[in-house]
Amino acid sequence: MSYPSIFTPLADKQKLLDAFVGKKKADLATPALIVDRTIFKANAEKMLQSANQLGIDFRAHVKTHKTLEGTRLQLGSGKFTTDRIVVSTLIEAWGLVPLMEQGLIRDVLFSLPVVKSRLAELADLSEKVENLRVMLDNYKHIETLVEFSKANKYNKKWSIFVKINMGTNRAGLLNTDEELDKIIDAVQVHSNYISLYGFYCHAGHAYSSCNCEQAQSFLLDEINHGDLACKKALEKLPAIKDLVISVGSTPTAHTAEWLEVSKISNLSGKLELHAGNYPFCDLQQVGTGCAKIENVSCKVLADVISTYPGRGEKLPGEELINAGVIALAREFGPIPGHGKVCSPEGYENWIVGRLSQEHGILTPLNSNIKTEFIPIDTKIEIIPQHSCITAAAFPWYYIFDGDDIVSDIWVPYRGW
Repeated sequence: MSYPSIFTPLADKQKLLDAFVGKKKADLATPALIVDRTIFKANAEKMLQSANQLGIDFRAHVKTHKTLEGTRLQLGSGKFTTDRIVVSTLIEAWGLVPLMEQGLIRDVLFSLPVVKSRLAELADLSEKVENLRVMLDNYKHIETLVEFSKANKYNKKWSIFVKINMGTNRAGLLNTDEELDKIIDAVQVHSNYISLYGFYCHAGHAYSSCNCEQAQSFLLDEINHGDLACKKALEKLPAIKDLVISVGSTPTAHTAEWLEVSKISNLSGKLELHAGNYPFCDLQQVGTGCAKIENVSCKVLADVISTYPGRGEKLPGEELINAGVIALAREFGPIPGHGKVCSPEGYENWIVGRLSQEHGILTPLNSNIKTEFIPIDTKIEIIPQHSCITAAAFPWYYIFDGDDIVSDIWVPYRGW
């Protein structure tokens, strides 16, 4: 085996625990990613509860934090649980094998359409988990799977989700695409190698929602598009039973708790909800109106290192921090800036207005609000625009439990 995850070094958790547990935020070198586990857990449990209230399954996407500890919280405990996950990189899946061995994870979906160079790795991974799903949106993907199975005498059937394009135009097929019909027909032709599990819809453009009502309309679109694809499949393949319609993004999934059960009745498949960003949340999620500042569990901790009175377009000027593009990511959202200061109290009018590689420039958000400079050497907490990309920059996260004392360290599975 020569898979990338084997050669990708990760930080030593035990050494990090020995070095940092018990320290205060004020003692930490910056930039750093800090996580409030209490908020993270509450977000995870609320999502599981929403799915349970609707009587549907939930599939937890783990790509935002990429950790074993965070995944365990997403799986839930007690009354509300799931054993289904989505991964975006295979190093995430290999890192979570201990949870598979414990029976906590029984179903893993690799979210990218078929990648030929990773099929041998996926085949090996399928020996570690009860159900492995792969994604496709092109007839060529079926040919690739069948060719691999024949050439390598791989005896398991590939369980496939077909990706439906919801309008984001990133990946997937429209219900009107001839390619979708071609794929469904091929499932029957190659039934010795492939089985159709369901259809996967992700309205990524729901991140542009301005309120929960708008986000829920995207959720209903996901459900309707998935159902149409499911009906098409059943017309061609009437012997297939229990197809899954997997829908969701964090904004749309947040609105599931208000969804009327009548709107998801009489579907042609079994509904499954998926989401990933929700345990962390971020400024983009706050901008949709479906999450609040207090729901954000991750922040970037940085130091104010210089002040420039009178510089820029708004008073009192600008300030310099030691968190740039590779600590925050160069993303924008409905709320201006690359990030927003949320602590210390009283400095919430400062945003990260500009970025270079290692430098961030704080600028006032609203010129009508009297704004005081943050004293140099002050540690500030910044809500990032997009926590998935931000978290990927950090080799470990400092974990807190509603206070300012480090209680744990999470080491993410970085790389591919």
